[in-house]
Amino acid sequence: MQINKKDFLNIPNLLSLYRLILGLFFPFLWMKKVPSHIFLFLIGTAVLSDTLDGNTARLFKQKTELGKILDPIADKVFINMLFILLYLDKKIPLELIFLIIIRDIAILLGGIILFLKYKTFLYFNPTFLGKASTVFQLLFLFFQFINLFIKPLNRILIFTMIQIIIFLTLLSGIHYIFLFWKFLRGSPIK
Repeated sequence: MQINKKDFLNIPNLLSLYRLILGLFFPFLWMKKVPSHIFLFLIGTAVLSDTLDGNTARLFKQKTELGKILDPIADKVFINMLFILLYLDKKIPLELIFLIIIRDIAILLGGIILFLKYKTFLYFNPTFLGKASTVFQLLFLFFQFINLFIKPLNRILIFTMIQIIIFLTLLSGIHYIFLFWKFLRGSPIK
């Protein structure tokens, strides 16, 4: 795997870096009690950056090895940090955050196990279920922050989004376990 220094400066990777830095910076903003409209704006821009980074990379042919690693890491840091903050503030149930974090840890461990077995970095294209899970987690976070800090939303909408997140997180987790198992049983290196 070859990462060039100039890859850090292309637009898709800058968008992923923005999301990563924002995810790491959110606990500070949370403790400082930043006004909710600023928090919501930052979440909205982060959600938008997740949409734009991959599309921009494809459109302008700026796909890089760095982007393949950076994008999912930025997603996980950003999403998990916000879910943890909501849980610590008692705004979401422990079961939801537990499910999301366990799935992400399982995916990370699967990648580490494959790396140790094959002694090379294996890149998995994000699956449809993985992307859908991430999109619904991001949408839920956006709507939940509107619900909590701007204007209460319909409880059925929030409940339905939580159920969809649970379903997609479980399904994508099972799917990734299946993919890891398939790679472990046969060499993915041709």
